[in-house]
Amino acid sequence: MREWWAAVMVGWLSVGCGEPVREEVALADMPAAEASEVAAQACAPVAGEAQRVKVILPPSSFPARLAEMPESFVEFQGQLFFAVNFADGRRTLWKSDGTEAGTVEVYGFAPLPFFSFSRLRGLTPVADKLFFEVTDATTGNELWVTDGTTGGTHLVADLSPGIEDSFLSHLTGLGAWLVFIRELSGPPGGYEVWRSDGTPAGTVRLSVLPNGNFVSGRSIHLGNTLLFFVTHPTGGTDLWKTDGTVAGTARVRRLDSGEAFPFDVRTAGGTAFFTLFDDGNMTEVWRTDGTPGGTHRMRTFGPATSVRLLGALGGYLYLALTDVAAQRLHVYRMPLNTRGGREYVTSLPNPYADQPDAFPGLSGQVSAADGRIYFTVFIGSPGPAPRDTQLWVTDGTAAGTRLLRRPLSLSDEYSSPVYAVHGQLAFFSAPQEGGFGIEPWLTDGTVGGTRRLRDIAPGGESSYPGTFLRVGSRVFFNAYDETLAGQLWSVPLLSTCAAGAR
Repeated sequence: MREWWAAVMVGWLSVGCGEPVREEVALADMPAAEASEVAAQACAPVAGEAQRVKVILPPSSFPARLAEMPESFVEFQGQLFFAVNFADGRRTLWKSDGTEAGTVEVYGFAPLPFFSFSRLRGLTPVADKLFFEVTDATTGNELWVTDGTTGGTHLVADLSPGIEDSFLSHLTGLGAWLVFIRELSGPPGGYEVWRSDGTPAGTVRLSVLPNGNFVSGRSIHLGNTLLFFVTHPTGGTDLWKTDGTVAGTARVRRLDSGEAFPFDVRTAGGTAFFTLFDDGNMTEVWRTDGTPGGTHRMRTFGPATSVRLLGALGGYLYLALTDVAAQRLHVYRMPLNTRGGREYVTSLPNPYADQPDAFPGLSGQVSAADGRIYFTVFIGSPGPAPRDTQLWVTDGTAAGTRLLRRPLSLSDEYSSPVYAVHGQLAFFSAPQEGGFGIEPWLTDGTVGGTRRLRDIAPGGESSYPGTFLRVGSRVFFNAYDETLAGQLWSVPLLSTCAAGAR
């Protein structure tokens, strides 16, 4: 609850940029610039025809946006592994090579009562093993592992003996180990750091955090280290780390003397960036390499400033700052080799700036690939749903920051996903003109190369696609289709070089 409230405050606080707006990105297309980009992408992948892979789920009695779908997509052993949680309480692990015959159930669990809210989730590849969480009628919610076969799927260890559940989080693969955090239920409570190699003997506790501490839901996977945030009950927020060993599980450094909430997290190479929102309504931008000496605050923004991280490009960290009073969003950048300096890049237009409650902000969907950052922007409204939603792309310059599509989803219950792949290709969801029929779309970063991938849902309804993931030469996603259920879909990626050679 505390982190949720902090996130709400970050999104709604006003911004005082303190610098004049010098230029603004136009909403219109930029044909000359885009023509040169298209020429430069001669060998970029292009999307083929999207097809349903297999009918897995039966017709749903829920509305399309609430229907069960294949979920928790991960790549393992060169295939897609995913979870299917049926409405009747069955939980199943599946894998797919992109063909109907090669899409099969790996392991299934008997139904549990609906009120148990049990799900198979947390799929995490570690070397030649795939870990996940699931609730079994005899052991409760615990850690399981598979080698990709039915016979090789089993319980790792019953950490909370009997039917009592284990509350696990931050499942992360570090080399040959899975590391995770276990929250203890009941008094006195607390948190423990664990590692596992997939065997009972190799599943060991590394550290017990001091009683009363709170571990944030945010974490950072940086190389062979998991970084996580710990808040003390009497005040003070620390950055911790684990490398899967007892000696390597320790506090990195104190971040704030009070209670602070981590929000955005971005990584670039061996460096991570994050924001902290403290109880004084200050937003701090930090960078870390996982060491005490390499962890420092880059800049602190005052209580009138809302800051979101876009990501790193070249030698800069890019930020989105929202001026709610003027109802404008500005893009800035901070040199990575300095502490505190910032440079203005551009401002995004707001066609509703003269209307009340039309403040812009970053919706949280950010994805980067090949020197570009794709991000979604919302325009607020008096109600819970946004007034407008937009897909933007930037290469870090004013001229290379452009609007690709508007609107995206205008629902407060479904947010359009954005997923960038190699070759500057990105997948997202958007409606047709008029705001109806939310379907999968793709873009090459140009307005002319932004189009609907396929009309999947019948009769102009929405397929509500999500969870795009590239595995090999395919991008998988889920979508609600004419089977009246959420099913597994995929689209092949074709090489334009190979096509030209033919």
